[in-house]
Amino acid sequence: MTKNKETCDVCIIGSGSGGAVVAKELAEQGMSIVVLEAGKRFDPLRNYISSAKPDWEISSWQHAKQFRVEALHKVTFENEFTHRPAEVHGVGGGTIRYLAYAIRMLPDDFRIYTVDGVGKDWPISYEDLVPYYRKVELDLGVSGLSGDPWTPLVDPYPNPPFKFSYANKIIKRGCDKLGIKLWPTPMARLSKPFDGRPHCIQCGRCSAGCMTKAKSSMDVTYITKAEATNNVSIQSEAIATRIRVDKSGKPTGVIYYDNNGVEHEQKAKIIVVSAGAVQSPRLLLNSHSNQYPNGLANSSGLIGKYFMQHTGLSASGIFEDRIDSFRGFFGGATSQDYAKTLPNSTFARGWIHELHAGIKGPVQTAQAIDGWGANLKKQMKYFFGHIAGVATVGEQLPYEKNSITLDPKIKDDYGMPVPRINFQFFENDRLMAKAMEKNIHDILDAAGAVRIINSTIKPGAAPHNMGTCRMGNNPTSSVLNSFCQAHDVPNLFVIDSSCFVTSGTANPSLTIHAIAARASEYIIKEATALNL
Repeated sequence: MTKNKETCDVCIIGSGSGGAVVAKELAEQGMSIVVLEAGKRFDPLRNYISSAKPDWEISSWQHAKQFRVEALHKVTFENEFTHRPAEVHGVGGGTIRYLAYAIRMLPDDFRIYTVDGVGKDWPISYEDLVPYYRKVELDLGVSGLSGDPWTPLVDPYPNPPFKFSYANKIIKRGCDKLGIKLWPTPMARLSKPFDGRPHCIQCGRCSAGCMTKAKSSMDVTYITKAEATNNVSIQSEAIATRIRVDKSGKPTGVIYYDNNGVEHEQKAKIIVVSAGAVQSPRLLLNSHSNQYPNGLANSSGLIGKYFMQHTGLSASGIFEDRIDSFRGFFGGATSQDYAKTLPNSTFARGWIHELHAGIKGPVQTAQAIDGWGANLKKQMKYFFGHIAGVATVGEQLPYEKNSITLDPKIKDDYGMPVPRINFQFFENDRLMAKAMEKNIHDILDAAGAVRIINSTIKPGAAPHNMGTCRMGNNPTSSVLNSFCQAHDVPNLFVIDSSCFVTSGTANPSLTIHAIAARASEYIIKEATALNL
């Protein structure tokens, strides 16, 4: 094993929504940072796809594989019908492929036990995160319109909102009839040039990486600024397998493998795990030792427990009008009217509406319909450019049984046990999904759809992974404190969606950024006081 000669101040495992923010914030205070990223480093112009290219749909299939690291892609399942959780590996993490929704969680999302008697309250409030939400919104150049009916946001966003697309306006007709309020979605995409980056060209390929750098993914925002300090070293294609501790039980370094399969150890005074809600608990559980026989920082036994995903459901409507829904980006209008427990509801909590363009490209449309030859052409004329849809993002309650553990038999190429996923929908999820489906159909019917195409919910396959290292004030019922610091190990932090206590309905990236900015401030304070 190769031992890195120099001990850095902070080693960060992962460069996504949490790790990138921490790297930038700490580096700007003069701390030396090494970031270990399992995936590759990408060049937006060469590695990402725009629909401005005629072969964008065909090349997308092969393109997606570059964001996958095989050693981290392997998982096993407790439940037969569970699907693999979505993960993205590369410098920038999941933000490379996210759709850039920059929605704040709502005040009641942090206290659902107090409000509804379900789940558990967070140890922090919405008000605690407000200054950090504001900070990251300004850093990212979020495009939006303040004053929505749901979020206590007074200050304007740094960039103006995107206009509703024609497809959104079609669906708005149905929402208006049903009294559902819509608002321009706050987006971490630039509606005008900002901070040296160009405005969004609305090519609709956010999930393939942004070729123009108009999407505020971590690789072109926080990572760029972190490296500009000259205090940050990004080690890409570096797969962390274990955190090493000394005889006293204090973490001292991270064992990782480079892309040639050579094992290294990076010494560090502080270790920040930001590998996501699947890989972070896996790494901590695999870092067992004599001092921590059940996994590092796992005296509560809760590492890997309370794994959550949003309960996503969508449907598309076929409209007689030609609405050219293949043009532009995925979403643009949002409603949070249902993001709470509604009166007379048979289930707790609710969902957010996110309007979308439905099936977009000609290849995707052709694959989704039946027919051949003349019949296929007829069907294409009927479908293509006539589809618009509604997606819902439902709040899943935290269940201890939904968990990430280590497979007792199967290991990856580096000898590390693969994650074993135990995930299922419970009664509250099933009742919510049924209500969401009816609600979507009502909206599409009211908007004038002549036919509705449903999508199915696949347990475990949602793109938002949360929980597994929840924060809390009590060390016996949580893994981390309110600043993402491990209760058991003061110089260890877990700063990603693992810390979430409940899932809310908002896309989680903006909240991860805000939590990371708040935790960074705490790390700087504690390190300065020599408490770490």
